[in-house]
Amino acid sequence: MFARLGLFTLAYILLGAFSLLVAINSSYTSAIWPAAGLTVAIMLIYGYRMWPVVFIGATVFLLTTGISPGIAMLIAVGNTLEALTASWLIKRHTSIDGRFTSSNDVFRFVAFAAAGATIAALVGPASLLAGGYLPRDEYLHSGFTWFLGDLAGIAIFAPAILTWRSHSGIVWSRQKVAEIILFALSFSLVCLFVFILYRAPLLFMVLPFLIWLAFRFSQKEVAKANIVLAAMAIAAVLNNTGPQVSAPFDAMLLLQVFVSIVGVTALALAVTVDQRSQATRDLEGMHNQLETLVQQRTLQLHQAVEALECDIAKREEIQNALRAKEKQLEEAQRLSHMGSWEWDAIHDHLSVSNEMLRIYGVPTEKQQRLTYQQYLKFIPPEECPLVDEVVRTALSTRRPFSYEHHVVRPDGVRRYLHCSGAVETDETGKPVMLYGTAHDITEAKAMETSLRQAEELYRTLVEMSPDAIYLLYQGKIIFSNSAGLRLAGATGSNRLQGKDFIELVCPGDRKTVTEKLQQLTQAEQIVSVEGRIEQDNGSTVDFELAATLFGTHDRQDTLLVVRDISERKKVEQQIYHLAHHDPLTGLPNRLLFKERLEHAILQAHRTGHPLVVMFIDLDRFKVINDTAGHGAGDQVLIECAQRLRQCLRDSDTVARTGGDEFLVLIESATDPLHVPSVGQKLLAAMEHPFHVGGKEYSIGASIGISTYPADGLHVDTLIKNADIAMYRAKTEGRGRFRYYSASMTAQSLERYMMEVALRHALERGEMELYFQPKVSLRNGRTSGAEALIRWNHPKHGLLLPHRFISLAEDMGLIAEMGLWAIGETCRQCREWQQQGLPPVRIAVNLAYSQFADDGFCGKVHHFLLDAGVSPDSLELEITETMLMENAERLMSTLHQLKQLGVHLSVDDFGTGYSSLAYLKRLPVDSVKVDRSFIKDLPSDSEDVAITRAVLALVHSLKRSVVAEGVETREQLDFLVRNGCEEGQGFYFSKALPAAEFRRFLADEKVFAL
Repeated sequence: MFARLGLFTLAYILLGAFSLLVAINSSYTSAIWPAAGLTVAIMLIYGYRMWPVVFIGATVFLLTTGISPGIAMLIAVGNTLEALTASWLIKRHTSIDGRFTSSNDVFRFVAFAAAGATIAALVGPASLLAGGYLPRDEYLHSGFTWFLGDLAGIAIFAPAILTWRSHSGIVWSRQKVAEIILFALSFSLVCLFVFILYRAPLLFMVLPFLIWLAFRFSQKEVAKANIVLAAMAIAAVLNNTGPQVSAPFDAMLLLQVFVSIVGVTALALAVTVDQRSQATRDLEGMHNQLETLVQQRTLQLHQAVEALECDIAKREEIQNALRAKEKQLEEAQRLSHMGSWEWDAIHDHLSVSNEMLRIYGVPTEKQQRLTYQQYLKFIPPEECPLVDEVVRTALSTRRPFSYEHHVVRPDGVRRYLHCSGAVETDETGKPVMLYGTAHDITEAKAMETSLRQAEELYRTLVEMSPDAIYLLYQGKIIFSNSAGLRLAGATGSNRLQGKDFIELVCPGDRKTVTEKLQQLTQAEQIVSVEGRIEQDNGSTVDFELAATLFGTHDRQDTLLVVRDISERKKVEQQIYHLAHHDPLTGLPNRLLFKERLEHAILQAHRTGHPLVVMFIDLDRFKVINDTAGHGAGDQVLIECAQRLRQCLRDSDTVARTGGDEFLVLIESATDPLHVPSVGQKLLAAMEHPFHVGGKEYSIGASIGISTYPADGLHVDTLIKNADIAMYRAKTEGRGRFRYYSASMTAQSLERYMMEVALRHALERGEMELYFQPKVSLRNGRTSGAEALIRWNHPKHGLLLPHRFISLAEDMGLIAEMGLWAIGETCRQCREWQQQGLPPVRIAVNLAYSQFADDGFCGKVHHFLLDAGVSPDSLELEITETMLMENAERLMSTLHQLKQLGVHLSVDDFGTGYSSLAYLKRLPVDSVKVDRSFIKDLPSDSEDVAITRAVLALVHSLKRSVVAEGVETREQLDFLVRNGCEEGQGFYFSKALPAAEFRRFLADEKVFAL
């Protein structure tokens, strides 16, 4: 409503502004006032409640022209009275409803418009005169012009707005659209010529076009054309062109008169044409009605004749239909097992239907008339008195009756019948006839019995159900089985009867359960929810509830089936614990650690307190697993977890993330000295020896530390950076902790790239064996060589073992590399032998992980057989450290290798401190003295003493000695003098590629001793 008022008010103001363009000298009197037509039209359409549009619009508009508020409101009152008067007269005395129905309506419309315009013409100029805005000598001219301008505005614009909403009734075919386009172009050109381009008095030229429009189209199109005509005429006056060119007042007067007369005439003509067209349509309708009436009367006559002809046939059809209905009734009685009977009480004649006979087991071909006594013979004797009493009571009371009884058929079968009937009396009230039905309800009675039994069974099942079953009405318990009493902890049904079910639920769960139960809206819907019930003794029981509506439209009960899931909850908690904790140590696993770290990050973000993540990796733990077995390793891990817990606060978290890796979370790490202190405590705890199975094991730990928010804002970032820092601690010597720094990321990336490349180095053929000769210190000839692995890295070139061997050990690739070296050595030996070179023994270093492989000896045997070389051509070296850590486990494997004929040697001898006792038992052939004892010979007296002692010890055990790291003539002379069998070092040769070592062998060089 308000939006419409605002829109029309704005339109009124804009039309007023437009009207000033054709105002006469006073500048307040317009030759045409379209706003008057707008207001009359909207009051005819929307009612008199639209009067504020006129008053507000006129007031606002006049204020914009500089008129004082008082005078503007007086003029606005005149304009409002103009619109109200004209619309009231038009509504009262015409039949205009969106369109004009007759030419009289047009002329009355113009007359009533003139009446309204008169009011505005009287009030407006008088107000201007009183306010001093209008000279006295122009009062009459202005009043007359005001009258004609408002009249023209109503006569031209109001019909256009009124007819805009009406349906013209024109079928817009292609021809009709083309015709209206042709008219629009022609009419526009003629108006342009008459009003703009040519000054001769040719106004009559527009009339044919308006007549064309009136006859070929409707008053809606004529009203639009009138607006176009008025616009052209106004444009001519404004441009001082056209046939109205004269003095300003004369031009305006001519404009008003021309627009009004032509517009009204064209509209009246269009309405007259519409009347004629409507009359034609009415005549056609009456003609069609008469034709229809004649056809109907003719049809009625034909129907009457046909009715007479069919009357006889219909009578026969009725009789046939009656017989068919009788058969249908008989069939219906048969299907429903319901017979009918009539008893003539005066003559004692009982007539029964065929279905009644079938119920009684009597053939339908027999006589259907019985007496009352014959009827009683079908009834068991014990029930006859009851039936007879019911019949006699009905005869005496004349009221309808019903009863049930058995009948005994001739074949001995008993049926159960429900009989009902009524009494018919004569005019004196004497009973003359009893009639009724007999319904065989034998099956229904059986079903009733079955239903009763099923109900008893259902009740038994409900009572025996292990699940609690409650029936609620308006939330209160009206039924509960025994399980329901036990679940609630009640001692009797009265303890629950009438009690609100939600009161049984623990307070913390009541809102959830209530919201779920409120979701029930239809009978077949089922909702479920979990919660806890608080028993009378104060204990709680976890339950799972399924609810549905139960009953009819008149009453809806709620059926609850409640199951005790306390045990399931315990199992779920156990499963959750297993899913979030390490089964060996009981510590949180990676999943739970990440959840806690995520929560700690949120807390730290709110409080601004930093937190710390520590990544702990055990040093030398793999040795325990490999030497003492996984059982011992598990015991060490369990004790590690206990030690870590003891070093931390209760608020801190320690988790095992797999293998020998642990994560620690320290929250609110505000004290800068606390974290280093914790790191030292953790390292110290890991350095203490572990005692498992009567043996002592020493390991250690490397720790990487990252902090929030300095080293990362997310869980994975903090863990990753702590891991990077831990690897830095390992590379710097283990047994220490390091804080993460941004530079470590690049080093970690480089290590990662090395790991990726190393993982595929063997399959890409990037590994290569170099061979360093071993020389006999008895004859100076080459007696063998040691195979040393090199990596031809695609980016970094040739890499020595120290760049990648430790990495391979960490990645678990060292055993695979060792096997490749053995196989490549055997293949190379075969190639040299095929080339005719003298046979030499090639030594290959072994890693402990190879001895842990139960199939290692078989793989060595396979390499020898596949290459076709003698086992004596292969020498396998074990380190003294391996021997020291688990000589007993190595013993069996070494004996198997010895049985294959492989030469065995102990490398780096002299660096250990507990393996001498085992040397006698080991099936080794030679011992290599470590280069650390050779490099300072013969100047260092301690090295001289140690080397002589080793030589004496080994020779006493009938083993040969190989000296590593021989680089000077003085070292060579000392070894020769003291009986060392072989030497190896740069004095003789550096390690050579296979091709160069082949040439070295082929030269058969002899070194001077």
